[in-house]
Amino acid sequence: MPDSSHHIPRSIRVAEEVQRILAGIFLSEIQIPSVDMLTVTRVELSKDLRIAKVYISLLNPATSKDDVLEEVLRRRNEIRYHLGKELRIKYIPELRFHLDESLEHAARINTVLSDLHREETESRK
Repeated sequence: MPDSSHHIPRSIRVAEEVQRILAGIFLSEIQIPSVDMLTVTRVELSKDLRIAKVYISLLNPATSKDDVLEEVLRRRNEIRYHLGKELRIKYIPELRFHLDESLEHAARINTVLSDLHREETESRK
């Protein structure tokens, strides 16, 4: 049976590997003291594998999310160095970090829907 990974574009396969490696780096190598947990939610790589958009989600930041993002950006070269030690491709991509607020957005929607459902249930009584 042929290897199914050949049907998935290389940029997607490498992006998944970059996400896995970065998640490990944030757990063991790079600690950001102003946040309880930093999660790499997704990575999008350019087709030439030179630029990686890295989306991160933050749990309980002690400072503003923008301050945490600035700290991550300040340490971008250090993070890229650790990535380069594990990622086996010719060029290590430039890392561009972005806050992923989709989890928070989904939680807000869920809260609104729950409130509407509760109000509807109470009005029937």
